[in-house]
Amino acid sequence: MKNNYCRTYTPLSLFISLGIGAVTIYPQALMAQTPSNLLSQKIVESQDTFETKDNLKIPRVGTPENLKGGAVRFKPPKVDAPENRRGGASRGDNCSLSSKSIKALLPANNLGLTVEKYPTFFVYIPPTSSHVVEFELHEGSKNQVVYKTRFIAPNNAGVVSLSLPNNKTVEPLQIGKNYRWFFSVICNPEDSSENLLVQGWVQRIQPSATLVSQLQKAAPRDRPRIYAEAGIWHETLTTLADLRYSNPQDLSLVTDWKELLKSVGLNDVAEEPFSHIAEKSLSR
Repeated sequence: MKNNYCRTYTPLSLFISLGIGAVTIYPQALMAQTPSNLLSQKIVESQDTFETKDNLKIPRVGTPENLKGGAVRFKPPKVDAPENRRGGASRGDNCSLSSKSIKALLPANNLGLTVEKYPTFFVYIPPTSSHVVEFELHEGSKNQVVYKTRFIAPNNAGVVSLSLPNNKTVEPLQIGKNYRWFFSVICNPEDSSENLLVQGWVQRIQPSATLVSQLQKAAPRDRPRIYAEAGIWHETLTTLADLRYSNPQDLSLVTDWKELLKSVGLNDVAEEPFSHIAEKSLSR
């Protein structure tokens, strides 16, 4: 979220994960980052506990040396969202250099649940001639723009991750609300129909007491499986990406990543690498 991760996904070193990490993009809003960032920014560990972005302190049980784990199989929740996860078709030429499409890493219903106020989003970007990328988040019922930014995407194709910035410029996601997000590669600034576009939905939920208890007792290696069984997509991906970065020699984590994506129909991007993102953002 790295087989051959660039140290610098580097959430947009999206491994590419979009945002900032050892590579961090600060348009004073979105943070494009690599799994290394996800690890250092989203979860702060001490000797005895780790802390989520929402300041939930959970005792640490286990270390990278004694990871336990198990198969990560996502259990879709009973919620629906209307949009297809593929990018929209262009009316003319665009900047794609591949037959592959830009794609949101989401379950089949195109909606991802999260327990975070500022979640991380994952997208696959195919080879393109343009590297200017735009991310927008809208509050669903009002279609009101909550956050919007542009930045420079990696030169290489791959999976990218972006995290909403945890600062005063962006309001935290509200529990129970649907938010719609858009991710596009700007192929032609004068004609948006030429852009590569993908969109998805996210909803923040309140974690149950049972889930909190399970996470408190779990070893790091077990947390992706627990989130997956609870139907919480964003943290399933994020925690598994963090583990892959922290334990690059653990091939079982690579297998878990591939199997997780295949379990929700993302077979064609399951083996794509995380990509490196440039340390440069564009103001709007």
